[in-house]
Amino acid sequence: MTNRTNVSTPTEMKPGTVPSDSVRVGAIAFINTIPIYTAYTPLPDSSLHYEVPAVLNAKIRAGELEISPVSSACYLREKHRLVLLNDLSVSSYGAVESVIFLSKIPLGPDLLEYPCINIPDDSETSVALLAYLLKEKTGQNFQANFSVYHAANYRNVLQERGNALVIGDNALLLQNAIAQGEIQGFHCYDLSTLWKEKTGLPFVFSVWVANRDWAYKEPEKLDAVNYALCKARDCFYQDSRVFAEGIQRAQNRSGLPEETLERYYRHCLDYRLDEAHRQSLALFDTILCDLD
Repeated sequence: MTNRTNVSTPTEMKPGTVPSDSVRVGAIAFINTIPIYTAYTPLPDSSLHYEVPAVLNAKIRAGELEISPVSSACYLREKHRLVLLNDLSVSSYGAVESVIFLSKIPLGPDLLEYPCINIPDDSETSVALLAYLLKEKTGQNFQANFSVYHAANYRNVLQERGNALVIGDNALLLQNAIAQGEIQGFHCYDLSTLWKEKTGLPFVFSVWVANRDWAYKEPEKLDAVNYALCKARDCFYQDSRVFAEGIQRAQNRSGLPEETLERYYRHCLDYRLDEAHRQSLALFDTILCDLD
């Protein structure tokens, strides 16, 4: 198999242009997966489709993608018809910085003073993780108080309603705004940090999966895409030119400082899937069963 270590920009296929035998591969439209896709070149018989996590979850459930990263909650809820790709995840061993809960009231039973806890429309796993952590911290089940908001409106929601779960690029931008003194008066909780303190394990936010029926029919294509994705990830961290290209892409998309992005990729995120990650997934699976 040819090693694809060149820096390239994958292009999205427009509706109606995907050949019937093409492998449709999903990609998360947040900067957290730039280390996976900076050096990734779609295979000749595949196409790449960028969406937010909630949309990728819906597409894999509907059979509209053969391979995709999905929220770990989506995988665990649908694992009977999905195949987990090897050695790929979006995880964190501590502070992830891009999954945060902000509130003018400290984390505790007093949160019940709020008529609602505001959750974004682009997440599944982080919402479930918040529900678990709120219950652990307060003894109360807050899910009946959850109110969905459009993710892009996080600043207005915070100012008008006093709390919000914020994820992805929005969370990084928000933390930068807090550091600059633009937003004040909120308690900020990193959900991955709270999970690590509670369990001692990394938290797995996303995994890469394939539809089981397709995977059984096309094992060679599955292996080829899995290999290419892992190779691109390794290239990002091993080749300084690719790393610099990825940082530049992230800056162009987010406007965040270079030092913030370098810390994010080197110290906040982990992209492998080893035994500790699998233990964390198994624990989260039992939590989801209790929440559902």
